[in-house]
Amino acid sequence: MKVQQKNRKSYPYITVWTEEDQDDILISSYQPGLHVDINIARDLINSRLDYCQGKPMYVLIDFTNVKSVTKEAREYMNHPEGGLKGVLGGAFLSGNVVATLFVNLYLKLSAPVIPAKFFTKRADAITWLKELKEKEKKH
Repeated sequence: MKVQQKNRKSYPYITVWTEEDQDDILISSYQPGLHVDINIARDLINSRLDYCQGKPMYVLIDFTNVKSVTKEAREYMNHPEGGLKGVLGGAFLSGNVVATLFVNLYLKLSAPVIPAKFFTKRADAITWLKELKEKEKKH
């Protein structure tokens, strides 16, 4: 059964949407060949915040199209008042070897202050986010 995308919106560097049955899980996909510097990182976060309208959400980030991320951009995206603002938990998704290495390294070195995990299968990432959401409701 294919899940319907809802409220899909494209920004200069990212496309975001929710699915019919998961209004509080934001799915995002970066434009192909993206090289993320601090300015693009800020734009990515501002785009997400615009879409969410201040509502905290769980986020699935498809990292497949990212080619590189500067140190400054990584630091900004891992900061509670930067890239983590409004994120309840983050699932990273990629089938790209370079992106896979980057995300795994990021998760090991940066120790994000929110729950975060890497996946190679979209269904596994969504399942983890749903489980995380249920676990948070119980606390």
